[in-house]
Amino acid sequence: MSRRKECVVLKEQQVEKLDVVTVESDAYVPKRKPAPQKWLLCPQRKADIQALIRPNGFKHLLYASPYILLYAAAVTAQFLVDNVWINLALSAVIGNQIYLLFILHHDCMHGTAFRRDFFNRLMGRLYATVFTMTFSVNRETHMRHHSHISDPERDPDEYYFAGDLGDIWPRLWRYYEWYTRQALTRYGRRVRNRVLVEQGFNLLVWAVIHVVLISQGLGLKLLWIFWVPMAVVTFIINPITRGYEHSPITLYPPGDPRKRDMSQNTITVANPVLGWLWANITYHVEHHAYPRCPFYNLQKLHRIFQEEKLQYLTAPFPLFRVWKGKRMTEGLTCNAS
Repeated sequence: MSRRKECVVLKEQQVEKLDVVTVESDAYVPKRKPAPQKWLLCPQRKADIQALIRPNGFKHLLYASPYILLYAAAVTAQFLVDNVWINLALSAVIGNQIYLLFILHHDCMHGTAFRRDFFNRLMGRLYATVFTMTFSVNRETHMRHHSHISDPERDPDEYYFAGDLGDIWPRLWRYYEWYTRQALTRYGRRVRNRVLVEQGFNLLVWAVIHVVLISQGLGLKLLWIFWVPMAVVTFIINPITRGYEHSPITLYPPGDPRKRDMSQNTITVANPVLGWLWANITYHVEHHAYPRCPFYNLQKLHRIFQEEKLQYLTAPFPLFRVWKGKRMTEGLTCNAS
């Protein structure tokens, strides 16, 4: 058997390992059994990979600190500057840092930030306060996405990729509302109640901030530290990054097995500079193959995949070849003969 075939394993049981959410008795129950997925795994490097996927709270905070500090510095600078162009530039920086805080929160969702899930939940909720969406919404929806990618009944992300290629980006503008609605209506009473409490707390925090700043005559600063950055994340960064990650799914007809094949349905942007800019979430095939790998080790996991000559879709930057439409993925397979 070739090395390539050794690393691509079809495992229906993998779903159970990744789907850490619990299903309540009053939750929506899909009518069909989940279709099996073709997982990209590398068992002959198991020891090396196991060393990469151990959670380490100290390392998480160490590698996260530059992103957190830059967010705090940019917000502080907004209160010291009254030049519209500089304020806009700082808002773009804040927007990017909000996206990074979401990725740090994403590691907490997967339980890869800290060994104890108490700290994952605590820090995940603190990160989520910045962008007001709740930790529980994201954990409940995102774990189902990993377990049942491209399953129309189970994968909440399927909505984004169920249409044509050009439909992805406007559909992702609904990210906040779509995920929140799924969590409130499909996953049972326990999830719904937890989401309502968390959402109420996050909105209260920002309501208090709004009241305090407006009462101090600093209402315009809210535009620069919250509303413009959130617009940058919602309408630009999130669609560009998340939209491209699974865009190949839109190219395949319904029922095509490539929709469930990790080497064909996900794209890694193999660019170390962009990896630093976006906390390595750009190494998305690697993330889906081993979701428990912390963000700061995803580039190392990518190197292992390249050493082992795994074949999957890679690109040098987001939206690469997207203008080619149906021919977008031609030439994107790495290590192809």
